[in-house]
Amino acid sequence: TQDWHPADTPHFAKDGGIWPVHCVADSWGAAFHSRLRVVGPSVMKGTRGEDGYSGFTVRDPETEVESPTPLADLLRERSISHVAIVGLATDYCVMSTAIDAATLGFSTTVLADGIRSVDLAAGDGARAIAAMVAAGVAVR
Repeated sequence: TQDWHPADTPHFAKDGGIWPVHCVADSWGAAFHSRLRVVGPSVMKGTRGEDGYSGFTVRDPETEVESPTPLADLLRERSISHVAIVGLATDYCVMSTAIDAATLGFSTTVLADGIRSVDLAAGDGARAIAAMVAAGVAVR
Protein backbone atom coordinates (compact mmCIF):
# COMPACT_ATOMS: atom_id res chain seq x y z
CA THR A 1 0.00 0.00 0.00
CA GLN A 2 1.05 3.57 -0.35
CA ASP A 3 -0.40 6.87 0.74
CA TRP A 4 -1.38 8.85 -2.35
CA HIS A 5 -2.91 12.05 -1.03
CA PRO A 6 -4.15 15.05 -2.99
CA ALA A 7 -2.32 18.31 -2.26
CA ASP A 8 -5.27 19.49 -0.18
CA THR A 9 -7.00 17.08 2.16
CA PRO A 10 -8.63 17.24 5.61
CA HIS A 11 -5.95 14.71 6.61
CA PHE A 12 -3.29 17.49 6.60
CA ALA A 13 -2.86 20.03 9.41
CA LYS A 14 -2.99 22.91 6.91
CA ASP A 15 -6.51 21.74 5.98
CA GLY A 16 -7.74 20.99 9.52
CA GLY A 17 -6.21 17.55 10.16
CA ILE A 18 -3.33 16.55 12.40
CA TRP A 19 -0.59 15.46 9.99
CA PRO A 20 1.97 17.50 8.09
CA VAL A 21 1.77 17.33 4.31
CA HIS A 22 3.11 13.94 3.20
CA CYS A 23 2.85 11.40 0.39
CA VAL A 24 1.27 13.78 -2.12
CA ALA A 25 0.29 11.88 -5.28
CA ASP A 26 2.99 11.74 -7.94
CA SER A 27 5.61 13.25 -5.60
CA TRP A 28 8.86 11.70 -4.38
CA GLY A 29 7.26 11.42 -0.93
CA ALA A 30 4.58 9.06 -2.22
CA ALA A 31 7.02 6.82 -4.09
CA PHE A 32 8.19 3.47 -2.80
CA HIS A 33 11.81 3.30 -1.67
CA SER A 34 14.05 2.76 -4.68
CA ARG A 35 15.41 -0.51 -3.27
CA LEU A 36 11.97 -1.99 -2.60
CA ARG A 37 10.91 -4.36 -5.34
CA VAL A 38 7.16 -4.04 -5.84
CA VAL A 39 5.55 -6.86 -7.84
CA GLY A 40 1.88 -6.61 -8.70
CA PRO A 41 -0.66 -3.91 -8.02
CA SER A 42 -0.37 -1.26 -5.34
CA VAL A 43 -3.27 -0.16 -3.17
CA MET A 44 -3.17 3.63 -3.06
CA LYS A 45 -4.76 5.16 0.02
CA GLY A 46 -6.14 8.63 0.62
CA THR A 47 -6.62 9.37 -3.07
CA ARG A 48 -9.82 11.30 -2.40
CA GLY A 49 -8.79 12.70 0.98
CA GLU A 50 -9.79 9.63 2.99
CA ASP A 51 -8.20 9.08 6.35
CA GLY A 52 -7.23 5.91 8.15
CA TYR A 53 -4.09 4.06 8.99
CA SER A 54 -4.69 0.47 7.95
CA GLY A 55 -3.91 -0.72 4.45
CA PHE A 56 -7.18 -2.65 4.65
CA THR A 57 -9.56 0.28 5.30
CA VAL A 58 -10.12 3.97 4.67
CA ARG A 59 -12.36 6.38 6.54
CA ASP A 60 -14.20 9.41 5.23
CA PRO A 61 -12.79 12.36 7.23
CA GLU A 62 -16.17 14.10 7.43
CA THR A 63 -18.65 11.25 7.94
CA GLU A 64 -16.20 8.85 9.68
CA VAL A 65 -17.68 6.03 7.56
CA GLU A 66 -15.08 3.30 7.11
CA SER A 67 -14.83 1.17 3.98
CA PRO A 68 -12.47 -1.58 2.84
CA THR A 69 -9.62 -1.08 0.40
CA PRO A 70 -9.04 -3.75 -2.26
CA LEU A 71 -6.07 -5.17 -0.31
CA ALA A 72 -7.70 -8.22 1.32
CA ASP A 73 -9.35 -9.22 -1.95
CA LEU A 74 -6.10 -8.79 -3.90
CA LEU A 75 -4.28 -11.03 -1.44
CA ARG A 76 -6.98 -13.71 -1.36
CA GLU A 77 -7.35 -13.73 -5.17
CA ARG A 78 -3.66 -14.62 -5.32
CA SER A 79 -3.96 -17.28 -2.57
CA ILE A 80 -1.63 -15.27 -0.33
CA SER A 81 -1.93 -16.35 3.28
CA HIS A 82 1.17 -14.70 4.79
CA VAL A 83 2.02 -11.01 4.67
CA ALA A 84 5.25 -9.27 5.64
CA ILE A 85 4.92 -5.61 6.55
CA VAL A 86 7.47 -2.79 6.39
CA GLY A 87 6.96 0.97 6.33
CA LEU A 88 6.03 4.05 8.27
CA ALA A 89 4.98 4.57 10.89
CA THR A 90 5.18 1.73 13.40
CA ASP A 91 2.75 3.39 15.79
CA TYR A 92 0.12 4.20 13.15
CA CYS A 93 -0.05 2.60 9.71
CA VAL A 94 2.19 -0.38 10.39
CA MET A 95 0.37 -1.30 13.60
CA SER A 96 -3.11 -0.83 12.13
CA THR A 97 -2.30 -2.76 8.97
CA ALA A 98 -0.61 -5.62 10.84
CA ILE A 99 -3.40 -6.02 13.37
CA ASP A 100 -6.04 -5.89 10.64
CA ALA A 101 -4.11 -8.46 8.58
CA ALA A 102 -3.98 -10.84 11.55
CA THR A 103 -7.65 -10.22 12.37
CA LEU A 104 -8.56 -11.01 8.75
CA GLY A 105 -6.80 -14.36 9.05
CA PHE A 106 -3.49 -13.64 7.35
CA SER A 107 -0.33 -14.93 8.99
CA THR A 108 1.46 -11.64 9.61
CA THR A 109 5.08 -10.67 10.16
CA VAL A 110 6.41 -7.15 10.69
CA LEU A 111 10.06 -6.77 9.71
CA ALA A 112 11.54 -4.67 12.52
CA ASP A 113 14.47 -3.38 10.45
CA GLY A 114 12.00 -1.92 7.94
CA ILE A 115 9.82 0.17 10.26
CA ARG A 116 10.14 3.42 12.18
CA SER A 117 7.89 5.15 14.72
CA VAL A 118 6.61 8.69 14.94
CA ASP A 119 6.59 8.52 18.75
CA LEU A 120 4.35 11.54 19.34
CA ALA A 121 4.50 10.37 22.94
CA ALA A 122 7.62 8.64 24.19
CA GLY A 123 7.24 4.88 23.89
CA ASP A 124 4.47 4.89 21.25
CA GLY A 125 6.54 2.64 18.98
CA ALA A 126 7.21 0.11 21.74
CA ARG A 127 3.53 0.10 22.73
CA ALA A 128 2.58 -0.46 19.07
CA ILE A 129 4.92 -3.45 18.85
CA ALA A 130 3.44 -4.88 22.05
CA ALA A 131 -0.09 -4.42 20.66
CA MET A 132 0.88 -6.18 17.42
CA VAL A 133 2.44 -9.10 19.28
CA ALA A 134 -0.67 -9.36 21.51
CA ALA A 135 -2.77 -9.56 18.30
CA GLY A 136 -0.72 -12.51 17.05
CA VAL A 137 1.65 -10.62 14.75
CA ALA A 138 5.25 -11.84 14.59
CA VAL A 139 7.79 -9.01 14.84
CA ARG A 140 11.21 -10.07 13.58
